[in-house]
Amino acid sequence: QTWEDPNAIWGELGLGGDKDPLDLVEVGSGAMVTGGLARVRPLGVLAMIDDGELDWKVIGISVEDPMAGEIRGLRDLEERVPGVVSGIREWFRWYKTPDGKPVNQFGYKEE
Repeated sequence: QTWEDPNAIWGELGLGGDKDPLDLVEVGSGAMVTGGLARVRPLGVLAMIDDGELDWKVIGISVEDPMAGEIRGLRDLEERVPGVVSGIREWFRWYKTPDGKPVNQFGYKEE
């Protein structure tokens, strides 16, 4: 597992990691098992800010997915499946609010 180091401060954001394992969202056409192992191609990352800590969200696609040959980055993903990146961002923005926590923010102009 790769951990997000709270002592590694990210430049213009001025934030350290959240001490949790790195999160990966797989965007392929098939279902995967949560916590399972698979070979994926990283497509990009979202810099989520959660309670003053940086929580990187890696977006990737299984190398076995039928779309993997066509999708090399987030721009390709948006062209092939419009709205998926903003949908992922919005889910992570709001997912803790039912527990009474505030909405999460994103660094780097939300790109």
